[in-house]
Amino acid sequence: MGALLSWAQATRPHPAVAVALASAAAPGEARSGDVGLAVPCARGALLAAIDGLGHGAAAAAAAERAAALLADHRDAPLAQLVERCHVELSGTRGAALTLARVDAEAATVTWLAVGNVAGVVVPAERSGSGPAALQLAGVVGAQLPGQLVPVALPLTPGDVLLMSTDGVDPAVADALPARGALGPLAAGLLRRHRRGEDDALVLLARFEAPSDRSIVS
Repeated sequence: MGALLSWAQATRPHPAVAVALASAAAPGEARSGDVGLAVPCARGALLAAIDGLGHGAAAAAAAERAAALLADHRDAPLAQLVERCHVELSGTRGAALTLARVDAEAATVTWLAVGNVAGVVVPAERSGSGPAALQLAGVVGAQLPGQLVPVALPLTPGDVLLMSTDGVDPAVADALPARGALGPLAAGLLRRHRRGEDDALVLLARFEAPSDRSIVS
């Protein structure tokens, strides 16, 4: 197994949004091509999971370039962010990515994904996984789909957004407990549901009511 990376404690890009990440590089690689992002934006937080194609230094360089661009333009519309990443990654390996903007004031999340980075909303009142993020075929930096149309979903306090790359079993959302400290949850999901020998990443983001905000580590 490659080196395991994690945010040991959940970070808060917004007071109502707690985020934790766990990732692992492919065996024999010093850097992972799967990169997570959580940054504050005007009304909440911008989250991303980026999977540079392949693995190793070239995949990591592509994913890190996309993450830097997203952080620099965090308040731009999601479709515009994907288009900017597409231009930025031209000539690189390219990447698959899922973007989510949490609007804490409106209690919504807006999703857009290109490629096979999974995104699911897991409701606080668990009755199965919530709707998956809209996923469009293509590779950012090589070929975008004809239309980039984000989808908005409502959030209630305690709902968890889960993003995972293709180095993680798609059934990972079914194993996510409704509550618990996000850091250990992310690390445990990655450890138990990693598959193959690719890079792998799990990113969790919980939308929280004020009384929940101590459960973040």
